[in-house]
Amino acid sequence: MEVYLRIIADTQETVIREVRVKGSTTLLNFQQLALPLFNLSEGEMGSFFYSTEDWDQGDEVPMFSMEDGMPSMENTTVEDFFQGTAHGLYVYNFLDMNIFYVEKTKTEEEEGFEDFVVISTVGELPARESSTPTPAAPGKDPSQMSEAEINALYGLDDLDPEKNSEEEEDKDDGGGGVALIEVDSSGSSSSSGSGNNGNSQNSNSNVELVECIVIKGTVVK
Repeated sequence: MEVYLRIIADTQETVIREVRVKGSTTLLNFQQLALPLFNLSEGEMGSFFYSTEDWDQGDEVPMFSMEDGMPSMENTTVEDFFQGTAHGLYVYNFLDMNIFYVEKTKTEEEEGFEDFVVISTVGELPARESSTPTPAAPGKDPSQMSEAEINALYGLDDLDPEKNSEEEEDKDDGGGGVALIEVDSSGSSSSSGSGNNGNSQNSNSNVELVECIVIKGTVVK
């Protein structure tokens, strides 16, 4: 059996495709044949829905069955779907919600040689922005960018573990340390630095070396 279908896109513009398809074609195969007519790429989920003349949505025929014996686009043919109704709804990509009204216009028992024939085409489906846009580098091809430029463009600098580790070490170095302080009897003091090993001798008997902890510029004995 040959089934003649009119596919109308749910858009403000008039976008119509009239096709002829073998009734034995599954709805899943029909989807693969119809998507290029509207410049849509495969890879997204879709479903058919039974409908009334007023395009009221009925039961769903999903792309894949969730249970054994459940109708799906894999095991439902075009002839079976339109046997009890002349109207159906088709939804593709549930993020962009491409909706199509599919109407059976007539059938013929005698089959032709071709499985799928486009009879007429009216209008084009408007281009939509991608639901997951990819940032681009203005004025420069990303393939010609260095790794540092790509990291800066996509904000990946903060994810560099080595850089973050170095920054933490710099903070630690500036926060405190251990120093040796020379203290004389008059109460004045001077730092000998953390590099002093404590073995140096001082001729002044009134001076002694005191090990202290320096925390953010404050000397704690």
